[in-house]
Amino acid sequence: MSSKSDGKNERITVNLDSESLETLDDLEFELRTSKSEVIRRALEYFDIILEKEDMSPEELETILDLRLRPDNLLFDIGIFQAFLEEIGEPSENLQEEIKRIGGNFYQDYCAIGISEPIKCLERLERTNLYRLIVESDTKFTVVPIIPEMGEYLKIFFEGYLEPSDLSAEVTMSRNKIRIDVE
Repeated sequence: MSSKSDGKNERITVNLDSESLETLDDLEFELRTSKSEVIRRALEYFDIILEKEDMSPEELETILDLRLRPDNLLFDIGIFQAFLEEIGEPSENLQEEIKRIGGNFYQDYCAIGISEPIKCLERLERTNLYRLIVESDTKFTVVPIIPEMGEYLKIFFEGYLEPSDLSAEVTMSRNKIRIDVE
């Protein structure tokens, strides 16, 4: 990369592969601005990402995808915990609904190319509902951030795995959910 300064701005020359150049051209057209402006804006976003947490493009894409869906909410864990404490044990109807939602997630995720349990677990971990411990390619432990959430997450994962062609066991002990895919 070379550069030349005129006092106000600095002119730089960069080498881009064809895919990066195509992306830059597409953004230039879509935003109706110059390549320089696209790069300046991209640098602002990149600076924010690095300042908050150094995350991969996949992680950022997941967070934005989850955040920008109209059927998802962001709110304080304390509010969520208060709801769970008020509800107490989930009714049969609630259990069936959570299981159905899990199955819908499986179908939605398969539609975007996420069918492996590990990919689903990693993606949903970014919602801050739980921490994921990967023990092997087929054994996972899910530790809910809110202990009262354990039973609900267990039901969700059972529903998620039900429509798949995988044989899996979902168990819970001491607020830890173990998923064993055979």
